[in-house]
Amino acid sequence: MTFFILTGCKSVSVLPSKTPIKNIKIKELGSEISKAKLNYKNIRSRIKTEYDDGKRKQQIILNLRMIDKKAIWISATMLIPIGKLLMTPDKISFYEKFQKTFYEGELTFIKEFFNIDFGFNDLQNILLGYPIINITENKWKRISHPKFYVLNSSGNSKDFTQTLFFDPSNFLLMEQRFFLRSLNQNMTIKYNYFQKVDGKSIPRLIEFVVPYDSGYRRLVLEYTRVDFPEDLNLPFSIPDGYKPLNFPEK
Repeated sequence: MTFFILTGCKSVSVLPSKTPIKNIKIKELGSEISKAKLNYKNIRSRIKTEYDDGKRKQQIILNLRMIDKKAIWISATMLIPIGKLLMTPDKISFYEKFQKTFYEGELTFIKEFFNIDFGFNDLQNILLGYPIINITENKWKRISHPKFYVLNSSGNSKDFTQTLFFDPSNFLLMEQRFFLRSLNQNMTIKYNYFQKVDGKSIPRLIEFVVPYDSGYRRLVLEYTRVDFPEDLNLPFSIPDGYKPLNFPEK
C-alpha cells in the first residue's frame, strides 16, 4: 500500500491509515495535523457539564459562544440562570447570582484551576480539540504507539512537558497530556468523540482530569448542539449591587 504522495518531489502528504505509519517525518505529520484544525469565524454550542472533585458533584448547562481569536462568552444555568462569563485575549469578567459576586481582571487566575498558565488562545484551542503548542513551530519527539501518532514536546516549556495523541485515520487530537513539573503529576484532556457539523469536525465529548490537593478534579463537557452563525451577540453586564471577588496573586 502506498502511504505517501510526492508532489513535485518537494512536499510529502501523509495519507490517513488505520494504524500509525513508522517512517514519516514529524514535519510532514505536523502539516497534516494543522490541516485538520477547525477554521471558523463564529461558533455557538449548548454544553452539558459534569464536575466531580471527590467531595462535590455538580451538573451545569452552558451556552457557549466564541469568536475566533476575539472572545469566549458563557452563560451557565442550573434550571435557572446562575452566571455569565466574557473572556477576551487580555481580560476576563464574570458574575454569579448565588452570592452576588463578580470578577474583572487578567486571565492569570485560571492557573488556580488548571495549574498551568493558559492564555486565551490556549483555551479556545482546548475547547475545539487542538493542541495549545503549535505543532509545526516547535520541537517534538515521536513516541512509538500501536494505535496513535504520539508526539512529546522537547524544551517547549519550563513548566510542563506535553504529550499529544492523534488518530492516524483523520489526524484529530485524541488526548493532550501535560506533565506538571511543579506537582510531579499529569493533567489530561481527552477528546473521547468527535462529531461532524457542516462538514467540520467538532469535539462531542471532552474529559478533563486535573490535579487537585491530594486527588483530582474531573470535568466532562458534552457538546449537544453546535452551529456556526454568521453573527453573534455577546450580551454581558455586571448587575448593580454585586460585590467584587479578589484573587490573591502568586
